[in-house]
Amino acid sequence: MEAGDVATWVGSAAAVVAALASLAVWWRDRATVTWAFDREKHERSFVRNAGGAVAKDVHVRVGSASDDTDIDEQATVAAVAPGEVVPILAEANYGSPGDYALVVTWRGRFGRRERWTRILI
Repeated sequence: MEAGDVATWVGSAAAVVAALASLAVWWRDRATVTWAFDREKHERSFVRNAGGAVAKDVHVRVGSASDDTDIDEQATVAAVAPGEVVPILAEANYGSPGDYALVVTWRGRFGRRERWTRILI
């Protein structure tokens, strides 16, 4: 192998490594949907989009985390922008199941359905 060929190969390999590193930084820093639960007085609470991306086709449900048919309260919103909230009544009572939770589902990147759960008991 000639010296010029080695230099070309090393330069090409360095360019590939730099491209992969910038892709990794972009992937880590891309805007995502992140949820936060804000409990307020008088049993009214809020689910807040604390991320940097818009959540679409959002469904918020309060009830059993393991049983999708056990619903105490629910709300559906077409889109929740960063910083926006969805008001929801989320208070466990004496008859609540042991896995009483707030469950948020939404359509995420590439149209995939995503889920976030926060146990409330």
